Amino acid sequence: MKFSTKLLLLILCSLLPQILLAENLVNHKVFLNQKLEVFGLGGTPWEEGSYETERGRAWMDAMHHAYEQILSLTIMDGKEVKHILHTNKALKERLGMVLMSAPKTFYQKDVSGLVRCKIEIPISGKLSLRSAFYLAALRPQPMQPTGFLASWSTPIDVDETQEPSRYKRVVIDARKFDFIPALFPRFFDEHGALLFQEAMIPQAERFSRPVVMFCTNMIDARAGLEEKEVLTLASTMHELHKSDIIVKNEDLADFKHFCNDIIRTPKKQREIMIVYNPDKKIKTGAMKKIEVSEKSDKK
Repeated sequence: MKFSTKLLLLILCSLLPQILLAENLVNHKVFLNQKLEVFGLGGTPWEEGSYETERGRAWMDAMHHAYEQILSLTIMDGKEVKHILHTNKALKERLGMVLMSAPKTFYQKDVSGLVRCKIEIPISGKLSLRSAFYLAALRPQPMQPTGFLASWSTPIDVDETQEPSRYKRVVIDARKFDFIPALFPRFFDEHGALLFQEAMIPQAERFSRPVVMFCTNMIDARAGLEEKEVLTLASTMHELHKSDIIVKNEDLADFKHFCNDIIRTPKKQREIMIVYNPDKKIKTGAMKKIEVSEKSDKK
């Protein structure tokens, strides 16, 4: 075996633990703070340029970084923004509007002559990332086989006569799972039927505030409410679907009732809080061994 081949194998073996326990590349601050915050740089220390020109360069640099980060955001399990952007022209237009209207802050030149620009893109609101996806879903392209939001592939049965749920918040403890946050996480029952996704809210009020939110500890998840107003959901996850929550049968009726209330009255205080560990390393590239039963061995 050649020396170069041996060296390559040695490098691969040394990197294998890092590959199997790869750092989560999700930008957790976006989901925890409900906004995307990006900085851009302008200015050439070795040349004299006007402050206004360098401000423009810093803004464009921040826009490029923001667009790159938006493309890597998870919409739902197994689907990122970059996976669907080319299929829907309306989404490109909406994201462009969101980027152009994002609040920006400029800073004076530092000692090195660099100008900094910060832009903040909200996750929820009238002109936000979520509203861009909602409105783009209203204009599916002719070649698009299915809508990329659940509201266009799942019938919504709402019981208008049902009494309001006694809970104001559902808390899901996903810290022990390899959970990955998403813009529109999905909730299933144990048989695989879709129970709820935020995109299922039909009213225009869905733009006003996020229904599904994220935090890192149970204290924040329960803050501001009495114990009787919070339902700690019995749930689990499928090991291959890291942005989906499976609701166990013991709390299924209460969760359906709660989601029915959200769809009927989205302005009321009703939210789903997912508690997860952003520092947890996600295992990748590992598959379980197939277990062969004794009956198949005899055959």
